[in-house]
Amino acid sequence: MEADVEKCESNIERSLAMCTALAPVIGYDKAAKIAKNAFETNRTVREVAIEMSGLEPDVLEALLDPKKQV
Repeated sequence: MEADVEKCESNIERSLAMCTALAPVIGYDKAAKIAKNAFETNRTVREVAIEMSGLEPDVLEALLDPKKQV
């Protein structure tokens, strides 16, 4: 048995739980709006956060690094 790395990475990117890492920086309410928008528009948290978070891209990338969330 072998892990499908691409599928695993896709699952992580599509997970609404990614917003958890944003909440301490942008606040719970704004993070929840990002999660809701991502769900409703079938986009990733990262895609929506780029538009809605107000964070610089490098800060956003650091916050949404799944390896740092484990």
